Amino acid sequence: MDTAVRFPTSPKAARAAALKLTKSMSTEQAFQAIVRNCLDHIEGNEAGVSRYRDPESLHQMRVGLRRLHAAFALFRKVLHVPPMFNDELDWLMGQLGPLRDWDVFIELTLPRVVAGLPGYAGLDKVRDAALEKSTLLFAQACMAVSSERFGKFIRTLDQWGDQRGWRHELSVKNSLDMRVREFANAIVAQEQQRLLKRGRKLKRADAGQRHRVRIAAKRTRYAIGFFSALYSGKRMRRYVQALSSVQKQLGWLNDAAVASRLLGEACDDSAGAALVRGYLAAFGEIGVRRLRKRWKKFKTLSVVCE
Repeated sequence: MDTAVRFPTSPKAARAAALKLTKSMSTEQAFQAIVRNCLDHIEGNEAGVSRYRDPESLHQMRVGLRRLHAAFALFRKVLHVPPMFNDELDWLMGQLGPLRDWDVFIELTLPRVVAGLPGYAGLDKVRDAALEKSTLLFAQACMAVSSERFGKFIRTLDQWGDQRGWRHELSVKNSLDMRVREFANAIVAQEQQRLLKRGRKLKRADAGQRHRVRIAAKRTRYAIGFFSALYSGKRMRRYVQALSSVQKQLGWLNDAAVASRLLGEACDDSAGAALVRGYLAAFGEIGVRRLRKRWKKFKTLSVVCE
């Protein structure tokens, strides 16, 4: 069973273009460029999702939505974002997010289990149940992106960004006029501090606490990604590499936790589900030890904000 109907002429999924921020930009100019970049990322995948039902286009659209949500959060102290925008982003992520969970389970988590437990026929039943759930959720996601609600939201965002709609209700006008490098330094330092604070108890953290660290790591990565053109140097590259390593391990542990929930939705009573749970539990402690090592290395580094 396949997860979607695919067309041979489906366009290549659009990835985020490199942001070309300069040190001479104001904070407002940088925000406008970031919003435009995120919207181009989202809109560049609209046809791939609504017309061609391409899974990678849908994944890239979801990434674009998360980037835009992060941008709103990072700039929230210096400008006002209409609550409706975050409400609509939450709605869209609610339509696209569950599918991504199942795709990760099918494409990454389950293959690891199959490789570790070769020859167990019960795992085929788990995969079939997961594919059935994925198919239904893919249709739901495509309907959301094809809807008038989605179209109206994107058009409104386009207009708001192009016309600098935030100026109708500024939070701190002087902050928008400051050089973006000064703003970026403060934001990167703020996100790094939040991440390090949440990571203090990582040694004995449960799945929920690790998830909070994972969210903070994502926000830090988004901040650095948005402002990366303003920085350079080996220390920054080393920092990003170490952060990526931590994110990867946090992601694997989160995938394992999500897998347990998904099994309960699809095939909790099957022998295959018990095998998957047992395998993930057995390797969970190994994953936690790897995370501790990567975190220890990461926290010795610091971002260069000069």
